[in-house]
Amino acid sequence: EDENEEVRCEVANNLNTTSLILDKLAEDENAEVRCGVVSNKNTPSLTLKKLAEDEHKYVRRAVAWYEDTPTSMLEKLAEDQDEDVRSGVALNKNTSLLILEKLSEDHKWYVRNDVAQNENTNSKILEKLAGDENHSVRCSVAENKSSTDRVLNKLSMDINEYVRCAVANNINSSASILEKLSEDKDSKVRFAVALNKNTLSKTLRKLLKDKDDNVFEAANNNSNFI
Repeated sequence: EDENEEVRCEVANNLNTTSLILDKLAEDENAEVRCGVVSNKNTPSLTLKKLAEDEHKYVRRAVAWYEDTPTSMLEKLAEDQDEDVRSGVALNKNTSLLILEKLSEDHKWYVRNDVAQNENTNSKILEKLAGDENHSVRCSVAENKSSTDRVLNKLSMDINEYVRCAVANNINSSASILEKLSEDKDSKVRFAVALNKNTLSKTLRKLLKDKDDNVFEAANNNSNFI
C-alpha cells in the first residue's frame, strides 16, 4: 500500500509475496505494478485471467509473453486488437500450433515475423511463411533451426541477399545448399558460408580464391578446412 509505485512494483515481483497480496496488486492503478504481478509465480490463475483482460495493452502484452500463461488465455489474446499483444502470443513457447497457424496470416508483418521466429513453429507453417511478401519474415524463417532442408533450399534462391545470408548462417543448412551459396554474387552470403561449420572442405578451398579478403580469412579459419 506504499504511496510509491516503485515500492509496490517490487512487492509485485517478490517471490515471497502471497497470492492474496498479488490479487490486490492486480487492481493497482499503476500498469507497471500490474505487469509485475503477471510474472510472479505465486499469481493465481484467476488473477492472471483478470490481467489478460486488462484495459492497458502493456499488461495484456505481459500476459501474452509470460511463459506460464495457459493456452486458453493465449488463444483469447491472439485475437487482441493490439498487434503488440498478438506479437507476444506469437513468440510464446506455450502457444499451440493452431494459434501459431492463425497468427501466421496476421495482417501485421511483425506478428507473422514472430511466428517465424518461434522455435515451436512447425515445418508446415514455416514453409508457408517462406513465401511471405515481407523479406524480414522470410529472413526469420531462414534463421529458424526448425526449417527443413526443402524450405532452406527454396530460400537459398531468394531475391533478397539478407534472406540468402540467413540461410548461409543456419547451422542446419546442408552442405549442398552451402556449396551453391558459395557462388552467390553477394560477399555477405559467401562470408556466411565460409563461417558455417557444415561447409565442406572442398567448398572452403574454393572460397580461398575469393576476391573478398573477409571471405578468404573466414574460409581459412574454418575448422573444417583441410
